[in-house]
Amino acid sequence: MRRCCIALVVLALVAGSCGNDDGAGVRELDGGSASDSETGSGSASSSAPASGSVPAEPTEGDGGYEYATDVASHRLVVLDVCDIARLVDEGDFEGAAEVYRGGGASVADDGTVRTLAGFATREDAQHGLDDYYGTPTPLDDFVSAALEGTGPFAGEADDVRAQGVEKGVQNQLMVAWVVHELSSALEKADEGNFDPAEGAAHNWDEAWAFYHGAQPDCAPYGTADRRAADFGTVGEGDTALANEAILAAMVAGRDALLDGDLEAAEAAANAVMQGLTITYSQAAIRYATLVEQDLAESDPDQAREHQAEGLAFWRVIEAHVVPLGVDGDAIDTVFDLTNEPGAGGGGEAVRAALRPAWETLGITDADIGEL
Repeated sequence: MRRCCIALVVLALVAGSCGNDDGAGVRELDGGSASDSETGSGSASSSAPASGSVPAEPTEGDGGYEYATDVASHRLVVLDVCDIARLVDEGDFEGAAEVYRGGGASVADDGTVRTLAGFATREDAQHGLDDYYGTPTPLDDFVSAALEGTGPFAGEADDVRAQGVEKGVQNQLMVAWVVHELSSALEKADEGNFDPAEGAAHNWDEAWAFYHGAQPDCAPYGTADRRAADFGTVGEGDTALANEAILAAMVAGRDALLDGDLEAAEAAANAVMQGLTITYSQAAIRYATLVEQDLAESDPDQAREHQAEGLAFWRVIEAHVVPLGVDGDAIDTVFDLTNEPGAGGGGEAVRAALRPAWETLGITDADIGEL
């Protein structure tokens, strides 16, 4: 069998993520019940699954993507993200930690609960920073430090910690989970596992459930829309062009897996990674620029908060783009909380450092837009 998955996904956020996981490893016996507050951006019949063997009762679609399998509980994980954001905005870090570690929104049929911390602490959920710093850095380290006011968040104001938690969970964690499921889907396909209920297409569906899910505003999908509005890269309605491209790639990949076409699914996964790189490049540039503006307006507290947000966003793509020629040290200097805000330059410095990855991935200046 080939080395696990395609190169672009393996170099991304989850080192060693391959395997036949359907999310069960994320579950923890912690009780709880599913939330009644499901919302979403609807579905579109134009993206219905291609012909093939599919489960009798696939989950109703989200955001223009029609699921081929049952991911009804997976799509609810994002409701925990909403709760965490609300709690830290209220200054309730203890309550946010309870949701992060105990979950509650996503409960499987057997009563087990998927938790964000459960995924973040798994060996196959490593961010990939060990590739650069020599030791594994679990996704949980960043979020837990922000929740507890330790590590890089020691001595930081609550507003700074809140941004670390909120942006870390919604973006670092959820995008890592998306990439993990894409990688697992391709691994299953490589092994010939196209079981209509639990095979490759099921993991692919889970990726969209974590990218968009029951409440896209609290998911990476929502981040893409907001950054597109900042950079003038909006397509139909208020939807980011990056989200339109990711949706098209997810639909194409789903249909490819239902047809047993691994090569086409790999191409679709690469297209998803391209879209993610656009969004989080925009985010890194924006927050470096905001730090500059804050300092020009003599607001160091706001600059520190924006620096923390930029750090969380940069970490989403760091392990993916550094091997593509990005000067990670230069961007680290901008966002590292051991440095004063403004160290290392601002938005233009970050844009210049990211450009080699864009060239490799076929991303143009027009794709990124202008802030």
